Amino acid sequence: VVLGGPFLHHIERIIRGKAESLNAPVVSASDPGNRSVLKHFFSGPSVAPRQLCDVMIHIEKDIRMFIEMRDVSLRLLGMHQLRNAVTATCAALCLRQQGWEVSDSSFRRGLQSCYLVGRTQFLTSEEVERLGFPRSSTILLDGAHTKESGEALKKTIETAFPSRRLAVVVAMADDKDHVGFASAMLSSGVWPDVACFTEVDIAGERFRTVSSSSLMDSWIRTCRRHRSGNAVVVDDESKHEVNSNDDGKSILLARRCSVVESMRFANGFVNAHGGIVVVTGSLHIVAAVL
Repeated sequence: VVLGGPFLHHIERIIRGKAESLNAPVVSASDPGNRSVLKHFFSGPSVAPRQLCDVMIHIEKDIRMFIEMRDVSLRLLGMHQLRNAVTATCAALCLRQQGWEVSDSSFRRGLQSCYLVGRTQFLTSEEVERLGFPRSSTILLDGAHTKESGEALKKTIETAFPSRRLAVVVAMADDKDHVGFASAMLSSGVWPDVACFTEVDIAGERFRTVSSSSLMDSWIRTCRRHRSGNAVVVDDESKHEVNSNDDGKSILLARRCSVVESMRFANGFVNAHGGIVVVTGSLHIVAAVL
């Protein structure tokens, strides 16, 4: 059994107890023998953003495993994705222990070529242009739709692009934690300059999506509850301030009928400043772009 984690103590105890009942050894990617580190992010004119990591595993418990790979270039961004990479490496090391022929170079090639559609996925300049945006636009797709995944996305953006202006385009299913997701995106650190809300079909039907007005209300309530800055709502005819304090942060909130219209609205505010548009809230909104 290969554990990712870290898990809450009682959850890990349950998993280990079940594994013990099956006489199955347990390997944890959160073992102190995992000394992997995220070193830095990098990108270039023709290179999508990547993160450079050292994957260092030296585990003694249950199954002994050892591998050291320096300067591994991962297409999946964020500390949570490094943890996923380490978990996958531990699983492959277990297979090698069982007699599978897996070379060290195969580990590196596999990790460096791995990607997930809709998870920290940057559109290519060709894809951006096909959507009708300038080739210089930076558009990131991520299907985060919970408070926890929103926090991971926000932390990745803050770490990789700390000085870039940020606009988010959000659509969500009606059964998700809309306020929790808003709290994650409006937590301390880099604040979105713009948030534009829209609606998409979910499983082929519109009735399962939350209305854009309800999403906007969730973000307004979050601003009011945390008194975390200025929220200015913009509709087709006017704009008005919803909440303010003295910390200097501000966010523009808007609604648009379609995903592309929302992206165009958001990109208009940040592209001239080298900013990023993040399309998020659901894998369905990601699919609508792709």
